[in-house]
Amino acid sequence: MSEVTNLVSLVSFLVANEGISLRDAAKATHRTPARLLRDLERLMMCGVPPYSPSDYINYSLHGTGKAAQVRVKFAGHFARPLNFTPQETLALKYALEHFSRGADEQTQKQIDGLTNMLREALHGRVHELLNDAAKGFVTPRQTERMRKLIGMLSEAIEDQQLVEIEYYSAHRARLARRIVHPFGVLEIGAHFYLYAYCNTADATRHFRLDRIRSADPIDKFFDEQPPKRRDEGKMESLFHGKPKAKLVVRFSKQVAREVIDEWSDSPGVKIKQLADGRAQIETPLFNQFWAIGFVMGFGQHAELLEPKALRDELAQTVRSSLSAHTE
Repeated sequence: MSEVTNLVSLVSFLVANEGISLRDAAKATHRTPARLLRDLERLMMCGVPPYSPSDYINYSLHGTGKAAQVRVKFAGHFARPLNFTPQETLALKYALEHFSRGADEQTQKQIDGLTNMLREALHGRVHELLNDAAKGFVTPRQTERMRKLIGMLSEAIEDQQLVEIEYYSAHRARLARRIVHPFGVLEIGAHFYLYAYCNTADATRHFRLDRIRSADPIDKFFDEQPPKRRDEGKMESLFHGKPKAKLVVRFSKQVAREVIDEWSDSPGVKIKQLADGRAQIETPLFNQFWAIGFVMGFGQHAELLEPKALRDELAQTVRSSLSAHTE
């Protein structure tokens, strides 16, 4: 827990337990009485100079010694409706949208309630900005599917039930079915992953949820527990074996952010953001067929720079494709 989180949690505890003794408050928050008082003194220094208690947070002790009662006081403006800046408004809006991506029906209702409370707390131009702002995440068609998938996997995890998934392997550039023992759904970087034991690989793996085409629980159950440490199931390199060459691809600024988010956590990958907004990645080349499909998937927004032989092969593939679709 961070230092700021510790202090905020302390304030929340003291407000919820108004009049608690210094001794009991220290014990409940895993502090000594002296440490608790030092933290309260630091809270009085929140904000900007001159750090006046009447402007922010203050506290008082009623009584003497460790039996003294602790009371926290807030400046009057804390009780007034919030008036967020445009930046704060959009940050909260997008954060709520982010959490809603994998939310079940009940959680979604809570998020909707928070969003409505946020609207009611806003005033003037900021309120208009929130109403007019576009979605922060451009995956509306995937959202409902992702919720259902996470919900189904969560039930299978709780019941320790095997699941058959149809998964797209970027390494093999094809779909394949496999049976997994689901251990957990994780959020790593910009994506959700299923952490599971894979019967095909005979090891634990991370499966990106947006690459799972279908998932069906089967009438079989497992007893084993996930490893206490996820060393065997850590995020492995996207490819394996001995690289054949170095793959270098440059992307237009229209897709640069997407590429950077996608590849930023991949082992062995070098990412360069160019001054004009474009992006360039460099990665070991293990599978030339995957590489050609990968580059073609971006159309005009990707240019294969190296290796030259693969660049020539890509050009021939494009010509053959055009020929097959030209009368």
